[in-house]
Amino acid sequence: MAVNSQLPELNARAADDEMASRTANQFVTVLLGMAVVAPWLLLVISITSGKLLWLTVLDLIGTHVGLLVMLRGYRDGNRALKRRGAGTHAMTLSLCLVVLAILQ
Repeated sequence: MAVNSQLPELNARAADDEMASRTANQFVTVLLGMAVVAPWLLLVISITSGKLLWLTVLDLIGTHVGLLVMLRGYRDGNRALKRRGAGTHAMTLSLCLVVLAILQ
């Protein structure tokens, strides 16, 4: 039985797919880096101004709980946990920014 050498290999990834995957991974890494830095930056600003420290501490706790849930979702391969963790983080940070804007 002769094997046709002109058929493409089914398991081979195209260079474009590999580049798109790397770009997406870099984008996710940058977003996660900002997600970790933003609450800490708010805490530093709150400490230096001496205002609403309780709110930024609650924000720091809430955002890191969201990040931990998201990390657990990545480890378990659970898409629902990833979404819930990302949603918790984003909602906590957004609510903190809105409340800070209202109370300032």
